[in-house]
Amino acid sequence: MSSRGRGPEGAARARILVEASRLFAVRGFHGTSTRDIAAAVGIRQPTLYSHFASKHAILAALLDADLRPAKARVSAALDLGGPAAARLHALLIVDVSAVLSLPYDVRGFYNDDVLELLELDEQSRLRAELHALTTGLIRVGIESGEFLAEDPSFVRGAITGLTLQAVSERGPQPSPDPARAARRIADFVVRALLADPRQLARTQKASASMVPVIASAVS
Repeated sequence: MSSRGRGPEGAARARILVEASRLFAVRGFHGTSTRDIAAAVGIRQPTLYSHFASKHAILAALLDADLRPAKARVSAALDLGGPAAARLHALLIVDVSAVLSLPYDVRGFYNDDVLELLELDEQSRLRAELHALTTGLIRVGIESGEFLAEDPSFVRGAITGLTLQAVSERGPQPSPDPARAARRIADFVVRALLADPRQLARTQKASASMVPVIASAVS
């Protein structure tokens, strides 16, 4: 853990992120001011600025909490040996569980057209890289014959849609059972992709051994 996560300073920063995420989810990024965030935290606006230079910096930190670990996880799945179906299944279990476990109200992360803002250019780039890596893993499964010959970008978009639906269902608080929703999505996606759906049980078994490896990619 970095020094930012320790002591009163780290606790104050974490509180700002939590309250900002809740306001972004309800009011949207553009409808929320730093004054609103400071009031929700119970601090003065200048104190907020001692932790974050701007509202954009707050959202960047929230997005990084999702995007950077997600990129590490999909990179780990790509680096693993074994069937692409099992790797995708394990990745979805770990990734969706992680998103549903975040302490922030994730529903507000990608609302508005915020990733088109110049201040969030790095986060926009990270999301594009994440999407490209995920699409690459799906393409591996198609080329190996494990998956049906679907458009990899369409499949990646469908996964994103299912994840956002799970985020919406979880509400503002972390899910009490994130693994259950994650397994449901993983099973649904891989079953739909498999050229031979009878391989799902074998895929699930192989996936189970990959889950801890992919999870450990995020320190």
